[in-house]
Amino acid sequence: MITDLSDGRLCVGSASGEANGLRQRWAGYAQLSNLTGGNRELEGIRRELGDAHIVGNFQYSILEIFDPKTKAEAILARESFWKQALHSRRPHGLNAN
Repeated sequence: MITDLSDGRLCVGSASGEANGLRQRWAGYAQLSNLTGGNRELEGIRRELGDAHIVGNFQYSILEIFDPKTKAEAILARESFWKQALHSRRPHGLNAN
């Protein structure tokens, strides 16, 4: 989960399918050339407020850890659960889906 500390909005995501799933997913957010991991909502924040906003205000958290052998469908179901439980979908959150 990514929290924008400036306004409290959340973005819930998941990583599955590979032994390095979480590490690989978060590496996408750690590159200074692409701090959004390709997320459309985060791209909008980057365009509007710039990289410094992301670096200074985004906090990254792990909600759950699964065995690497867990089926992607089960992980996606939990991702959907957390999006609903935490109200991370628009207009209150940063998830478009």
